[in-house]
Amino acid sequence: MRTDPLARSDLARELASRADIPPERARTLPGHWYASAEHHAIEMDRVFRRSWIGVGLDDDVRPSGSYLSTTVAGVPVLVVRDEQGTLRAFLNACRHRGAPLADGHGNARALQCPYHAWVYRLDGSLARAGGVGAPEGFDTGCCDLFEVRVTTFARSILVNLDPEAPDFDPGPLGPGIDPYDLARLEVVIRDRYECACNWKVLLENYSENYHTPFVHSQLPAAGYEYPMREAGPIVFAWDRPLQPRDVSEEALATSAPGEPGWERVAERSAPESFTNGAYVTLFPNTMISMFAGYAATMRLTPTSPTTTLVEREHMWGHEHDERRRRADHAATRLVVDQDLAICAAVQRTYDGGISAHGVLSTEHERGVAYVHRLLVDALSRDELPRGGDASQTSF
Repeated sequence: MRTDPLARSDLARELASRADIPPERARTLPGHWYASAEHHAIEMDRVFRRSWIGVGLDDDVRPSGSYLSTTVAGVPVLVVRDEQGTLRAFLNACRHRGAPLADGHGNARALQCPYHAWVYRLDGSLARAGGVGAPEGFDTGCCDLFEVRVTTFARSILVNLDPEAPDFDPGPLGPGIDPYDLARLEVVIRDRYECACNWKVLLENYSENYHTPFVHSQLPAAGYEYPMREAGPIVFAWDRPLQPRDVSEEALATSAPGEPGWERVAERSAPESFTNGAYVTLFPNTMISMFAGYAATMRLTPTSPTTTLVEREHMWGHEHDERRRRADHAATRLVVDQDLAICAAVQRTYDGGISAHGVLSTEHERGVAYVHRLLVDALSRDELPRGGDASQTSF
């Protein structure tokens, strides 16, 4: 979708007014950024087609030959594990007439187009183009699938449609997840929600704790502080117990990600579900809630300017029995349901054409200000979206 020159100049002025402002001067975003189809199209081009986007779990393509199909800002992508165990990603489109090579997830020794049966190896190279005859200049070596950059972080698969984007770097806060040892946890439950709000409403909600005493009154917020660090693509927050009861709570109370003592934060599970947690926002669409012996991932896929698909995976260590797992999931599900309800209510304000023109709390909403800064940086990229161009002109 193209935007008219006036709309682009308005966006440029808005972005310029928000460049490099400190948190104490931060203000809420314009309401139309959450409801406008034109603005949504710009975000899909400049943010989702040019950033590292979470699309699934590494578990989903663990064996050689396994694949996972998805879309990123409308662009079809296929993630595969080749015969050597290397994780790869391609545009999910045959180099003949553009038909998708696979749907959903599964396992295959090769990728065969369902339209005209061209066959590709799992490294993306064209193996056979039966019946093609002798087109002038045709070379099977020049018809490999278009490769997409792919990596993993905290068991999540991340892809980037922009071939010129920097390599993924979680920054100095990335190692803060290490004590939770996500690799040892078993994925047990997957949840999927359709939420009636713009993706940014959910991202902002996850990146602050200001709302917790009011929206999640069942949680013991009075016994905790909620410190937060921001760096690179990450907002990292955690529950700091005011009266530590064990070594892990002492670590949460006296240290921070990357500091001495943080390595002990997951040594002891809290007796209650959904306490003593650490929470990572990985801009723009991946979040991770981590507790001793339990973690839950969360991905946001914008489905329209005002709707978002939310996918979650819940994973536990062997030390958490079935009773505790049910309790953890129930507590998490209640929190998510409450969040989805308030986010949908906020969206109705934006759908009504209202901008709050509000301040952001310097005590509780630094994470919101930070993800806004990352968003403004992404939107301030050049007017021509490179990732969008690559996906449109490759065929």
